[in-house]
Amino acid sequence: MRPRFLRPLLVFEFLIAIEVWLTFWSQVGGQYHLDLMFWPWKFGLTVAAAWLTTAITAELFHSAPVDESPEKSNVLSRRAVTYAALLFAVIVTAGVVTYYYHMNEPADDQNNDDTPTATEFRLTRLDKP
Repeated sequence: MRPRFLRPLLVFEFLIAIEVWLTFWSQVGGQYHLDLMFWPWKFGLTVAAAWLTTAITAELFHSAPVDESPEKSNVLSRRAVTYAALLFAVIVTAGVVTYYYHMNEPADDQNNDDTPTATEFRLTRLDKP
């Protein structure tokens, strides 16, 4: 593949990765907890995960050997491993933030209008004097 086609494909991968990470986070962590979360947490961690995913792909493309020899085909660069470790740290941070919002979610209202309330009616007999 020519390097001039790489940048638009990486931009496309970044945009897809944003959607993938948000969907993954809402499925694993729960949409309710994401709704409670302060927006910079969601924005920052999602963009960081998408950027690191794209950076790993770009690094693997750039470090791929040209001659495609079998003994050199599965060599990872130090930068790709660093990006993978940072992606793992972002995922753990997202889990900790989600757990925090899970533990500090607002209490449910016990005085709902949906629950029936017991009402007592007394019939009294009025005697005429």
